[in-house]
Amino acid sequence: MSHKIEHSDLIDMVRIIDVRHEFHKEWENDENMIRMFIDLNIGNFLPGDEDTFGSYLTNLMHFKGLTQTVLAERTGISYNTIFKYLSDYGRTKPYTLALMIAFGLEPSQIDAVFSLAELRIDRRCTENNIINRYMLLGRSDDNAVAKCNQALVKFGCNPLTALGTDAYGR
Repeated sequence: MSHKIEHSDLIDMVRIIDVRHEFHKEWENDENMIRMFIDLNIGNFLPGDEDTFGSYLTNLMHFKGLTQTVLAERTGISYNTIFKYLSDYGRTKPYTLALMIAFGLEPSQIDAVFSLAELRIDRRCTENNIINRYMLLGRSDDNAVAKCNQALVKFGCNPLTALGTDAYGR
């Protein structure tokens, strides 16, 4: 479930991610070409010098056509908490990780989010290896956060959110 992105929004997205000036002017009225260009280049979309944690997540949300409601459904994080994160107001490591899984980020984007959020993750422990595996799954599975939570509980770790656990009622 994603919201309708207007043509002008797509053009704005192209302008932001087209740092190498590879977008051809003649594609400007062809929505399929615009979307394909964005899809092919979204992995290169890293935060700019002026980006904050919240502004980068907001840009990713728009680029991926997600709404706060969809992120809440995919992560088990309340709409209000997601709003706070997008506004740069407070954050916790588990919820940040859940959002990263839901966004289906590329490795370079994951590192950028960690840097912006001023978080570190020790990739040597079991819990973080499980989380890392589900970050990759998040690119193709809308239920990746719930599945990650279930795997964490199975291995005796705390879930990132209640989504997919008995505490969530599913």
